[in-house]
Amino acid sequence: MDELLELLLTPLDEPHCQAVRQCWQRRSPEDAEYSSELDRLAAALQDYPEVYPPEWWLNPVLSRWWLCLRVDWKAVDEVEWQVQAISHTLGLREPPFVSQVAYQPGVCVPMVLIEAAAWLRLRGYELLAIDTGGDEYLAFPVRLSLLREAFQAAHTLSLRVHLI
Repeated sequence: MDELLELLLTPLDEPHCQAVRQCWQRRSPEDAEYSSELDRLAAALQDYPEVYPPEWWLNPVLSRWWLCLRVDWKAVDEVEWQVQAISHTLGLREPPFVSQVAYQPGVCVPMVLIEAAAWLRLRGYELLAIDTGGDEYLAFPVRLSLLREAFQAAHTLSLRVHLI
């Protein structure tokens, strides 16, 4: 999992990489909160603040990085802000991601994920989704130039992955 983590950290500057690595190392698989290495990975790549003012995910003091999109199967409203947080971390601030479909009747999470993936693709990233076996969507932004390595790392870990 370390190899995959290092690939996912490439957009971050070194101080933030070190902070994520420390989060990764502090979270042990024995913690009840983290039932798997994927849970640990996702937790290390999401820097939650202690307080939640409006648009906290765009404030680098409150949330220093966000490199993991983790959404419940029915939480359509969670995709947009997480993609905004990811794009903020990646330095992709203009124009911000704003879903054109998320608030339309009958929309489901995969529709918004496809829209977000297309937006990121235009900016040099793919959303690499990992099948968790649960009812959530888990995806990570990967630079196009590192996609082959990311697939190889996932294959080595026996993870079922695909692009969104």
